[in-house]
Amino acid sequence: MGLFSSSSDTATVAPNRSKRQVCWDARDEYLNCLEKNNVLNPFEDKYSSVIKKECAQQEKEFESKCVKSWVHYFKEKYVVDLKRERFLKDMEAQGGQQLPFPIDKK
Repeated sequence: MGLFSSSSDTATVAPNRSKRQVCWDARDEYLNCLEKNNVLNPFEDKYSSVIKKECAQQEKEFESKCVKSWVHYFKEKYVVDLKRERFLKDMEAQGGQQLPFPIDKK
């Protein structure tokens, strides 16, 4: 046994295009349900009852059709995107303006 060997003999196979599309469709249904029910962060306990009541079926589908790491990533991305959107709206309300040039991070 080497340092990087695993205990199981099964190799993880990346999802093909059709499986990714099925995952994305399930993700979209779940995130739409969260948005419809004003869930801002699916990781916070205060939203767990709403998710269980209103979005349980969509969450089950999402988790069954997507790789576990993708589920976590998409939930985190949802939270970050909402925070970014809220920040931009707040800046516009305070008179902030978009820069006339793009900012490249290099």
